[in-house]
Amino acid sequence: MKKYFALVPVIVLALCSIAFAETFELRISTTQTETSMIYAGLKAAADEINTKTNGGVKVTIYPSSQLGGEEDMIDQAIAGIGIAVLSDAGRMSNYVNDIGIFNMAYFAENYDAGLKIMNTATFKKWTDELVGQGLRILCFTYYDGARSFMQNKEVKSPADLKGVVTRTPSAAPYNASIKAMGATPYNIAWSEVYNAIQTKMIDACEVQYTSAVSTHIYEVCKYVAKTEHINLFNCLVCGEAWFSRLPDEYKTIILEACYNNGVKNAREIEAAQADLEKVLIDNGMTITNVDKDEFKKAAEAGYEELGWTSLRKAIYEEAGL
Repeated sequence: MKKYFALVPVIVLALCSIAFAETFELRISTTQTETSMIYAGLKAAADEINTKTNGGVKVTIYPSSQLGGEEDMIDQAIAGIGIAVLSDAGRMSNYVNDIGIFNMAYFAENYDAGLKIMNTATFKKWTDELVGQGLRILCFTYYDGARSFMQNKEVKSPADLKGVVTRTPSAAPYNASIKAMGATPYNIAWSEVYNAIQTKMIDACEVQYTSAVSTHIYEVCKYVAKTEHINLFNCLVCGEAWFSRLPDEYKTIILEACYNNGVKNAREIEAAQADLEKVLIDNGMTITNVDKDEFKKAAEAGYEELGWTSLRKAIYEEAGL
């Protein structure tokens, strides 16, 4: 009998070792290029996960949409394939409508305001609802800076954007915001924007400095209208079916690594804005400091269109903004 009880801990440990012997593969898909700042932040998270799980979770990053389009990757993640996608609230609004407000013009004034909103019960409710749709938010702390209009004529007011065909992501919050501020929204993949502007298929884009620099948008655009209308928070999202199969220890490691490296990377991107703007200027772009109040007033129509005027007020009160 003593021998039997002595063997119990050994058997338990053996069973645990067997349970953790499975290697889980997670492929991270992003539109970002390998030279982008946010890619470095994703790599930091991937390296930490690989190390802390002793290779139990093997994370590989695929930049420049190498795996395919964002919507297709999200569908595969929902289907249970080990894929995580760097996405945003606009795309997530296809599954939980109200979370899309996060990508409305002038909703989160800066990164810290965004973090406060993420700490609200309303935001947690949205992420819980995404789980019900088969999607698990690993973190929402990656940040790529503020988006501004870039085109080949000077823009000082919303009136100057009338008739300007402007690329924006294919999600209702973006389309409503860009239209409200005077431009004509046009949805194509970011990888197609450079050529589309060069061939005059479209007139402009609205984008953050990090992407403008990494894709050399200054070669096809002469002006930046510094509206800083959307602070681009990015989420890293995977399928709940894949995530639920992980041991609890691995879940904790992944969530902490993604959240913490997202914040660290975001602070680095915040600090780099002046240097990024200098790259645009040094490569021939003219920066126009617009009256943001004019654009904020125009953007109100977007909230009205999507029925989010009251929701914004309620969230601001909840977050103490």
